[in-house]
Amino acid sequence: MAFITSDVVPLNRSEHGYAALEGLAAGVLQPYILRFNAPLDEGLVRRVLRELVTIYPKLRAILEPGLHRYHFRILPDDHVVDQLFEQAFQVDAHIDVDDPKALEAWHQRMVNEVLPLERGIGMRVRFVPHAQRAIILFAVPHIFGDGMTMMHLVNQMVRGLNGMPMTPMPIEAPSLIGAIAPDHWWQWPAKVWRSRQHKVAQARLLKTLNVQRIPRRPQPNFSVTGVRHHVLRIGAQEVRQAARKLGVSTNTFQVAAIAQTFLDQSPDDPRAAAVIRISVNMRRYYPESAGHGPLWGNHVGAFLIIEQDARKSLVDRVRSVGEQMKEGQARFARREMSWTYLQEEFMQFLGRTLVGYIGVQMKRNDKFPLISCHSTSLGDAGPVINPPDVPVRIEQFIPIVSSVAPLQVLCEAGGRLALPNVWQLSETSAEDVDAFLARLDQTFERLVAEVARLP
Repeated sequence: MAFITSDVVPLNRSEHGYAALEGLAAGVLQPYILRFNAPLDEGLVRRVLRELVTIYPKLRAILEPGLHRYHFRILPDDHVVDQLFEQAFQVDAHIDVDDPKALEAWHQRMVNEVLPLERGIGMRVRFVPHAQRAIILFAVPHIFGDGMTMMHLVNQMVRGLNGMPMTPMPIEAPSLIGAIAPDHWWQWPAKVWRSRQHKVAQARLLKTLNVQRIPRRPQPNFSVTGVRHHVLRIGAQEVRQAARKLGVSTNTFQVAAIAQTFLDQSPDDPRAAAVIRISVNMRRYYPESAGHGPLWGNHVGAFLIIEQDARKSLVDRVRSVGEQMKEGQARFARREMSWTYLQEEFMQFLGRTLVGYIGVQMKRNDKFPLISCHSTSLGDAGPVINPPDVPVRIEQFIPIVSSVAPLQVLCEAGGRLALPNVWQLSETSAEDVDAFLARLDQTFERLVAEVARLP
């Protein structure tokens, strides 16, 4: 556990990266659209969201320079936070909640909003009153919490709106080394060596491939993040049945379909490859003996899925993706990710200016890792965000997070599979993204139909 002194909380290695890129990349914000099944009283919404700031102290944290590096300082829960909350909370009664394009444009404006993290508070709320279906747009910078944290915050919000008590979220600040460290000190050399071997082999392979991407024109600077609220034409139950017939998870089936859609762009190129970055919840890899709590905050890792050969059969494609998904997670469990993450641990010693400079130069020279897209899965969101048997529930859930690379959030809500997309609008046109998503729908339908024909 990193040392927490009074109201000062140290940053972990990924939070140092976010601290350097905030502003440069127009902020790394997670705005979630929550459409409820009922009208909501504005006063109640304000009280619940204000209480959320109280029970999760990181929402009233500021990013503060220390003598050698930045840290979080938790503001006292007083009149200053009241003032900052009033600035963060806004009523957008003019939004037509029944117009999908208006909702999408509103969402895009929010994901491009930059919060002054050095002042606080780390949250933005936009409330749209409606006689039948009120909407809350709830946004938190990634530096204060990851997708798991966001899901818990939304769950607590729904509890509060139903008059139920909300659970305080304690602050913990463990180094991410705890999620990659082997059980014994003498295991470090072998684990680091195996991690490096994998990294070197992967880099060597990637140099030989033509990574398939949505058409893009590299730009020297970050600009506006585009947003698409994409929902698959095919139902979640049909996809789940197809995945179950092949013996894989729905998430694996979705990643296989995304990979196939990229590969279909160059069916005759033997070097074509779909490279998909998969997010990993690192909480599960901390040892129980460390005694951590729920670890609300930022605890995310990743690995790559690399798929080749556009003509590979459906069964082989899904099996290949499934094996890579299992192996990627197993490498975390075996403590064989240390080479990558130990290097990133040194980021905090470089300082915010130098890390930011490196990020700017990587963007200017188009040196960010070459991937097709980043996929992060929230699974079946309904049971997580809605407590059981409550009258006021979320019936539409659209989560996104800004990203320097094209990113899709995979989630299920209300029996539909949603794949909200974000990307750098200056590099890729909305028309090209729409064309890719249309092909993705066709791929899902084709794959599900092929599974139905299997014996």
